Amino acid sequence: MARCANCGAESGDTGKFCRNCGTKMQAEQGGEAATWRLQPNAEFQPDRPATSPVNPGNTGQGPHTTGPAYIPPSEYYQPLQTVPPPPPVTDNRRVTISVGDWLYGGWRIFSDNWALMMIASVFASFLSVCSVGFLAGPLLLGLFRMAFKSLKQERPEMSDLFNWDGKFLPALLASFIFAVLWFTISALRSASGFFWLVSIAVHPLIFISFLLTLPMLTEGRTDLAAAINSVGRLIFGKDAVMWWVVGLAFLLLSGSGVIACGVGVFVTVPWIICAAAVAYSSIYGLDDPNRTLR
Repeated sequence: MARCANCGAESGDTGKFCRNCGTKMQAEQGGEAATWRLQPNAEFQPDRPATSPVNPGNTGQGPHTTGPAYIPPSEYYQPLQTVPPPPPVTDNRRVTISVGDWLYGGWRIFSDNWALMMIASVFASFLSVCSVGFLAGPLLLGLFRMAFKSLKQERPEMSDLFNWDGKFLPALLASFIFAVLWFTISALRSASGFFWLVSIAVHPLIFISFLLTLPMLTEGRTDLAAAINSVGRLIFGKDAVMWWVVGLAFLLLSGSGVIACGVGVFVTVPWIICAAAVAYSSIYGLDDPNRTLR
C-alpha cells in the first residue's frame, strides 16, 4: 500500500493520484505507478440512443418554407404616412385675401432677422447693379429662401442668398419676362392717356404676380411655365380687383423706402419679400418633409 505524502491517506499500489486529495503519488524506487488501460468493451460503454447515418444529400433547403412576416394588428401599429404636398391652386378654389395679415406677418418675420435680411438686401442690390440686373432674379430667389426658412422655424444664413438649388436659369428667365412686361407698358404709357390708365391697372398685378412666381420656384414644386400659368390664373381670376389692391399696397410700400435717401428700401424691400412669402404660404402652403400624419 502507498501512502499520500500530502494527506497521508492510503491508496492502492496501482494508483497515480491520491483518491482523497488528488495529489500525485510518488513512484516507488525501481518502478513507477501502474497505469490502468481500459479496453473498449461493451460493459464500459454508457447507454446511448441509436443514431442514423448522416444523409449526404442537399441540406441547404429544408422541407418546410418560411411563412410570411408577422404584422401587428392595426390597433397596435399605425405606420407613419408622409404628408403629400398641397395641390396647386385652381380657379375653383376661393382664396382668403388679407393684405393686412400678410404685411403684419411679413413684418414679424423680418423683425426676427432684420439685421441679416438688411445686409442680404444690400448685398443683393449691389450685385444686381454690378451685373446690370442679370442676377436680380436669382438673388431675389435667395431672399425668398431666407424668408421661408424663418417661416419654417429655421435659422436663415447669408449663404442662402446664393442657394439657388438648380433654379438659377428659371429665376433669371422669370425676372426677364416680368421686366419686359413692366418696361413695355411703361414705354407705352407716354404714347397716350389710354396706356397710362393701362399701366395703373396692370403694373400692380404684374408686381404681385412676380412676387408669387419666385416663391413657387423656390419651393421647387413646378417649372417656370407651370408656375406662371398657375399664378396667372390666380391673379387674373375672379379676385383680380382684390389682387390689384394687394399689388398696389406692396408696390407703394416697397417704393416708399426711396424717401429716406434710398436707404429705406433696405427695410421695405425685405419686408415685402417676407410678406409675399407669408401670402404664398397661406395660399399654396409650404412643403415640409418632416411633417407626418398619425
